[in-house]
Amino acid sequence: MDIKLAASRLYDDEANRNTETSTELKTLRGNIMAILNKITPDNFKVLSVEMLELNIDNKEKVGIAVEMIFEKAVLEPIYHQTYGNLCKVMGAMKTPEEQTTKLSPFSKALLRKCQIEFFRVDNHEYKLNKQMGELHLQADLVENEKQNQGEKEDSLYKRSKLKKRMLGTIQFIGVLFNMDLLSTKIITQCCLSYLLTKKKEGKLGDEVVECISKLFSTVGLKLENECDVEFEKGFRDFRDLGSDPTYGSRIRFMIQDTVELRHNNWIPRRIEAMPQTIEDIHNEYAREKKEKEVEAEAATRWWKSQKKREKNRY
Repeated sequence: MDIKLAASRLYDDEANRNTETSTELKTLRGNIMAILNKITPDNFKVLSVEMLELNIDNKEKVGIAVEMIFEKAVLEPIYHQTYGNLCKVMGAMKTPEEQTTKLSPFSKALLRKCQIEFFRVDNHEYKLNKQMGELHLQADLVENEKQNQGEKEDSLYKRSKLKKRMLGTIQFIGVLFNMDLLSTKIITQCCLSYLLTKKKEGKLGDEVVECISKLFSTVGLKLENECDVEFEKGFRDFRDLGSDPTYGSRIRFMIQDTVELRHNNWIPRRIEAMPQTIEDIHNEYAREKKEKEVEAEAATRWWKSQKKREKNRY
């Protein structure tokens, strides 16, 4: 009887601990999501401190934090820089026992997450190709019977989501590399070499080519300066894809744009709109106002000089 009672109490204690842990992790997820939904360049300092105060002190909690930040970054490319800075802040935090280790638990978990998500691109490509084949099959059946428009739109929507995730993943990995959170080896050997090696297996899918283009556009300047030989080989293989007539004009023009971007020292012809702090907006407004005043002053001087010439002429 005593043994049964002890076992029952032990079971109850274990169940209570699991419930408490589950509740704690659920609360942590809610707090992290609340911060990620509000964070901007303007309030970054305040909210990054709030994130550090969430007591993320074990492997499971660190995994949750990395997972949620990465997911947000992939789906919101415009905030890549902000989420990258958050990863940098989180990765710099170490306990006294971890000071001698090269990487913090957060940095290790982030590295693993990047590797998992990158190699998941393969799976995404397979799904995209499968969906495209289904769409072509449906298009062939249109002549014989009416196609369910809802199913077609659903397939296109899923395809769009997968493609957005692929590009968001590659771009965020590039941003993390630019912030020195990922090594050059990760980009050259794990990313570029892997993607371009797939060319030997057959034609690269349009989405994979687009991922390579996005990666070069993001890390090109830093990567070329740090590993010229590996970069040159990878970029040459990528550039050669532009002469493949089996690719559509959109992909060939995209490759050409990336080549021209390199020739322009990786300075884009048009700057993408990025989130700004209130201070940045005020500074930009003041600069534009000053430029207009200078232009107006120059126009006034020109007009006065013209009037003076006409007066002297008579």
